[in-house]
Amino acid sequence: MNNIYNDSTYLNNNPTWHEEDSVFKSNKIIELINRSQFKFETVCEIGCGSGEILVQLASKFKENVNLVGFDISKDAIAIAKKKETHRIKFEEKDICDSNNKNFFDLVLVIDVIEHIENYFHFLDAIKPKGKYTIFHIPLDMCVWTLFREKMLIESKERVGHIHNFTEDFILSILTDKGFKIIDKLYTEPTDEAKSLKQKIVNLTRKIVFKLNKRFCTKTIGGYSILILAENK
Repeated sequence: MNNIYNDSTYLNNNPTWHEEDSVFKSNKIIELINRSQFKFETVCEIGCGSGEILVQLASKFKENVNLVGFDISKDAIAIAKKKETHRIKFEEKDICDSNNKNFFDLVLVIDVIEHIENYFHFLDAIKPKGKYTIFHIPLDMCVWTLFREKMLIESKERVGHIHNFTEDFILSILTDKGFKIIDKLYTEPTDEAKSLKQKIVNLTRKIVFKLNKRFCTKTIGGYSILILAENK
């Protein structure tokens, strides 16, 4: 699966590398950080893609905060490199390499876990890289997708989601791997509804979410979870 990120397959399917979602995601990250009020001066993003999330965050963080993005994809880094500043750097590197001794106050893992074949090994490898980690993980496994499995298959083929999670399952895995959960919040889907059917589903989803957030994520789905954890 790693080849799709370097043989232009992923780039052809996602030419913007999801850059259009960066403002939304960065605002949610800021919201989660502000709720916990922890201090940091160094930030890295593992699987930074186009780098736009770090660009957006840099505009909101204090001037003394430095940021670096890592990605194994040369296609992604080619896009991100154009956005480097004196505070933001990007590298084509596997930070999980045991020889890599980098350490950061805050590590961002935004929409990455679901792409990685051996995410257990990945979690073991990134835990020593930072004091805190923020994960963003789609909750693709729900009642809706169980009855419409072609949605999961399409997600695998188009955006490389080879694992599907529920909230409790991924929280359990993170805890098992030594991450202490500090805070979490749901993030809503950002896809624009084009058909009447999609509009009806989206409206239903919003109504149910207002009534019961957890129930909505487990039935209709479409939401992701943003998690702040301390690396124990």
